Amino acid sequence: MMTTMPRADAPETRQHGMAVISALLLVAVITVIAAGIAQRESTFIRMAQSDQTQARARWALQGTLHWAQAVLREDARRSPVTRLDGQWSRPLVDQPLPPAGGRGGDTRYSVQITDEQGKFNLRNLAQNGAIVPAEVEAFARLCALLGIQAGQADRIMQRVVASLSEEGVRGRARQAAGRGDDDESRQAAARAAQRIGLPDGIPATPRAPQIRALDDLLAVPGVTPEVVARLRPYATILPGYTWINANTAPPEVIAAWVPGFSLERAAALLKERDRGVWFVSRGDFYNRLRRPDLSEFDIRIGIESRWFLVSSVVAQQGAIVVQQALLHDDKKSMPRLVWQRTGA
Repeated sequence: MMTTMPRADAPETRQHGMAVISALLLVAVITVIAAGIAQRESTFIRMAQSDQTQARARWALQGTLHWAQAVLREDARRSPVTRLDGQWSRPLVDQPLPPAGGRGGDTRYSVQITDEQGKFNLRNLAQNGAIVPAEVEAFARLCALLGIQAGQADRIMQRVVASLSEEGVRGRARQAAGRGDDDESRQAAARAAQRIGLPDGIPATPRAPQIRALDDLLAVPGVTPEVVARLRPYATILPGYTWINANTAPPEVIAAWVPGFSLERAAALLKERDRGVWFVSRGDFYNRLRRPDLSEFDIRIGIESRWFLVSSVVAQQGAIVVQQALLHDDKKSMPRLVWQRTGA
């Protein structure tokens, strides 16, 4: 008896083939979904780790700021005089950050405090509603010592003054310098304004955005990063009027501010200071100048500082985050944060 073989297109065969195909499709779909889930989980983990890294960097930067405030407060308790041998002037370099929760031990940080009153303050260019000739001349001498062209120096001064207003600087000269209301002083101020390209003097309202840091000067035509780099150790922009601190200023700043005082004489004077013979008063500094032709009241150089720049760097997992912050130290309480800039 001959057995009849089922036909290939029998219903049972077709159903079996469809089941196999469906199973294969289902496996493929599950594989794609699983791969997508794994990819999303991997991305999520990387994002979470990145967020944790950034949070840890921010925490570390905030810690360096608190350290700087504490160091400045302790120095002020010891003495109101600011000197280069203070604890604040000793930077922390490449310090390891203690691990948190058993992780993050590869994080390292550095922090340095800079006395901004050891520099020429461009904010001093205008006081009492007028340009200050002595400050204009001092900045011009400083730029000449640094190899910065006179035209570039004038444009920098013009930009700084243009960001001020007559009302905003009114009354500062009487408080800081004590004089300057006579006709001769007004004529000198007018000549200084003419020199830097502002014949009308300080504008009634600011003509340009306020400048908070030297890097803002890069928007001035002709002012290159090289010019700003040359100025950085010797010039600053602070919110208010300041005197130069003779105990922290470099020779270039002293030579620029004292008329007729050469860089060589300034270097010799400060060499003695750096050996530990610090200036104990404004009168002490004036006497060591040996310039009887100058009045002590015309030398706006003191021995205290209230403005400090804190520069911090945090490095972790191949990433570097930097921060700069300006502190105001009134010598009576914890230094106050004025502004803060953070970037990678």
